[in-house]
Amino acid sequence: MRGGSVSKWSTMGSDLIAARATLGLVGLLFLIQLAIESSGGFAGNPELFGKLGLSRQGISNGDFWQPFSYALIHGNWVHLMMNAFGLLAIGPRIERIGGARLLLVLLIAGWLMGGLFHLMMSGGEVLVPLVGISGGVAAALLWLTGVSPGSRMWPLPISGKNLGIGVMLASGLLAVIQPALGQGRGADVSHACHFGGGLLGWAMARWALRPRVTLAKLQKERARREAAGGPARSLNRRSRP
Repeated sequence: MRGGSVSKWSTMGSDLIAARATLGLVGLLFLIQLAIESSGGFAGNPELFGKLGLSRQGISNGDFWQPFSYALIHGNWVHLMMNAFGLLAIGPRIERIGGARLLLVLLIAGWLMGGLFHLMMSGGEVLVPLVGISGGVAAALLWLTGVSPGSRMWPLPISGKNLGIGVMLASGLLAVIQPALGQGRGADVSHACHFGGGLLGWAMARWALRPRVTLAKLQKERARREAAGGPARSLNRRSRP
């Protein structure tokens, strides 16, 4: 048992060290947060959060960069640490499976979809902009649980399938019950953002696991078509002068 545990931790450590995209993104988020906190944090930079955070008002004013920029800033250190933990737990596994490009595509597509769902479901009740990369983390998590439904999702002792179902049910239900949560106020969470990002990750996992067209399948299909039209073709060939 001890040897298996040591091997598991060694593998996780090796994956983390090799996960350059994950480590680079986490480092970038920490540098951005350090700069924000050094200049007064959320309370001291309302204009900054108004410009870079995501809100209907900002989009209406022409701040079309907000769907991209909102994920790179966080409300406080606790907010950032939670998302950084998610990235460090999920990112290395995705990089090992599909590489850095796949991880970045998942994260960016996830936070874009999460932001869209947040704007659609929150209505006019949002008082402050949405910030944080949790929509991308949700997409990465649901993709991983989708392609590895039977594996255990560290640090939780449950299968990927059950974790994915639980996350989607909880975030979807909470988004419907309280759609206006998650405006950067400490413990507030945008459940609509998580649901949208998770839905995107689930769809990308289903796409990755779709039946592939192989040479054997093409040859089999060609043989079936030729067998179905064989007698007629042979007759036509014989009837030609």
